[in-house]
Amino acid sequence: MVRAKCPAALRKYGFCGLLATVYAARLPMPSNLAGFRALLAEVKQVLSLGKDKWGKTLPKHTGAISLPQTVALMTHYRACEFHVTHHAQGPTLRKWLKDVLPRTCYIVHLRKHAIFVEVGAVRSKWRVYDQGGAYTKCDCAYLDKKYGGSKVREVIVVTYQ
Repeated sequence: MVRAKCPAALRKYGFCGLLATVYAARLPMPSNLAGFRALLAEVKQVLSLGKDKWGKTLPKHTGAISLPQTVALMTHYRACEFHVTHHAQGPTLRKWLKDVLPRTCYIVHLRKHAIFVEVGAVRSKWRVYDQGGAYTKCDCAYLDKKYGGSKVREVIVVTYQ
């Protein structure tokens, strides 16, 4: 299943963890800045964040959320079942992608980034989603360049009923 890409107008905002949660919980993708602000307002309310959070001064980090906040949002939306796995000495993203299971979805937290990974019926048919778009196995060189040797810190395994 191919999911909606992040609109170009929203790519400058650093909401990778929130975007991964949107994909995992199957929430509607905000298509413009007004929809994005509405999503941020809803998330602020769910997470009980102060109104000064994600001010206009730091658009690069607007919408950035941590792993506990991601788990809280996933619990709130109840769109799927999930469990968190931690990797003390995590593998690199490329190595981790070789061990994914078919017909599964993941939210992968790297050092300072979060991505959503969807695996098809065949283990090698995965898609990585972030603000830049969707990437497949054909884009491994670009993913290596973009994420380099980023180690996988935590993985949220998402299962749908």
